[in-house]
Parts: sequence; C-alpha cells; structure tokens
Amino acid sequence: MQLIRDLWDARSRGDLEPLRAALTPDAKWRAVKDGPWNCESAAAIIDVMTRQLADGLSGQIEDVSEIGDRVVVGFRPDRHSPGAWPLDNGIRYLVVSLAGDRVTELKGCAGRAAALAYAESA
Repeated sequence: MQLIRDLWDARSRGDLEPLRAALTPDAKWRAVKDGPWNCESAAAIIDVMTRQLADGLSGQIEDVSEIGDRVVVGFRPDRHSPGAWPLDNGIRYLVVSLAGDRVTELKGCAGRAAALAYAESA
C-alpha cells in the first residue's frame, strides 16, 4: 500500500515518472463502464494522466485497502463535473492490480461496494 501512496504523492506533485516506472508495458486502465476511452497500454495511461494534470485534476486519498494483489483506493477529487466518473459520498474508487511492485491494471468503480467486489474477484 505504501507504493500506491508514493505514486499518488508523486502524481500530486506533477511527477508521473514513478508511475511510468511502475506500470507494466501492457498495463490497462478500465473505466467504470468499458468503452473506447479505456487505456490499453502504459503509454496511453501516462498520456491521459498528463492531460488530467494539465486540466488540474487532483484530490486526496481517503481510504486504501489491500485485498490480495489488488488495492482499493478511495480518493476525494478537488472538483467534480456532473456526468463525470460517479462519486460515492464524494469519493471516487479505483482498484489497482499489482504483480509485485508493478501496476498491471487500474479499474474505475462506481462505488466502494463495487470496488471491493472487483478487488475480491479473481
């Protein structure tokens, strides 16, 4: 879980290099609902995160739960647009799948219950 906090802290400072180093080349970022907006590579993930940083998307981690080789991250965004990623009591949820200290997948979830269920699925 410290890896996730370290990556988040670096991203908050505008430094995506630690994340770039932690992503496997074939890492995926799946949205709450799958679609053409999913990222299918580490390069695509970094591209989207770079744009998000430029747009000022930021927030604070509120909750981190480790479930096997997955980590559920709940974070409170500093701002939220109507129709954007769903919030659960003001918090966004993301499940991070790990292989050792490498990130293989990010999965957006509609709420804490959905994130926990995804993290517990194999």
